[in-house]
Amino acid sequence: MDASSLRPLAAALDRPAHIELLGVKDDFNAEIDRLAALAMPSTVWIGHSLGGIAALHLAARRPECCAALVVIASNVRPDGPLGAHNRTQQWAALSRGGMAALLRQQLAPVYGIQDDDPLIDQLQAQAQTVGAERYRRQLRYAAERPGLLHGMSTLRMPVLALSGGDDPLCPPECAEEIIARSLDARSRHRVLPGAGHLLPLQAPDWCTQQIRDFLAPLA
Repeated sequence: MDASSLRPLAAALDRPAHIELLGVKDDFNAEIDRLAALAMPSTVWIGHSLGGIAALHLAARRPECCAALVVIASNVRPDGPLGAHNRTQQWAALSRGGMAALLRQQLAPVYGIQDDDPLIDQLQAQAQTVGAERYRRQLRYAAERPGLLHGMSTLRMPVLALSGGDDPLCPPECAEEIIARSLDARSRHRVLPGAGHLLPLQAPDWCTQQIRDFLAPLA
């Protein structure tokens, strides 16, 4: 669901793939409904970060639209206590200097990415693809998400959760919470030691192999 970060994975999975960028509808519930309308019963959803959070909520609400689920560096928690402050800071940086300022002043430090890191150019391209208005909607989704930690929220389909061992935003324990919501014995969690929040960009080959191994017996 994150067009730039998932593109290398989609190209390597040897199966038809459609990449959908979040941020079309004005509120989180409407965006989930929009995504569900795109699905078929055989659809496998793959989401990174906020894309994974959206996929998790879609799968919990509309299980008939999700045959299997792959979430990378995501979580089932509601918005945290620092969420509003962080979003205010991010929107201020974007308003002052556009998407480039948002990336370099707010997002890259959180991801642990320095200005001389080769990933910075990929992140810059991703930020420009998203754009200010779509990013504003994504900030709203992050605030509105209810989380799936209450007792009635379950995932009926097989779930693969991938996490980086050094991810400060969604550490491995977040992935364990995801798997705990799954009712399917085929669900699993895989951790890449030393990796951070940007797993699809930092380790595309590892992610691709994990996804292939997960999907092969399901086919």
